Amino acid sequence: MTYRPPYTDDPAGLDTSAPRAPAPLPRAVLRNPLKLAGFVVLLLLLSLLAVAVFIAITIGVTILVGDVVPRPVNVFVAPIVGVAVAVLCFGGASRFRMAMLRNRYGLFRRPPRNPKPQQPAG
Repeated sequence: MTYRPPYTDDPAGLDTSAPRAPAPLPRAVLRNPLKLAGFVVLLLLLSLLAVAVFIAITIGVTILVGDVVPRPVNVFVAPIVGVAVAVLCFGGASRFRMAMLRNRYGLFRRPPRNPKPQQPAG
């Protein structure tokens, strides 16, 4: 057994303890504001480029489908097919990128299975 000090009703000394030192306040460390601004501008340019490519694929496929499909149907079908092809292109690109990350760096890996799991007691 472990030793416990005897309980006393007198809380003498508890209120007179030294005050705790204040924790240091975390400061936002911004090394170079130009790097942050450059990163934001680069991110905006990449997103603008992605939007431009998406719209270009949509318009291009819409025009191609509009030339192939007969006239009364192409008004409804061509834009839908254009957007669907653009979505599929971007979806495939995102899947390809995740697969590259998974294979190269071992990200998104499941932990190894326990072949002999222990049942909880009881």
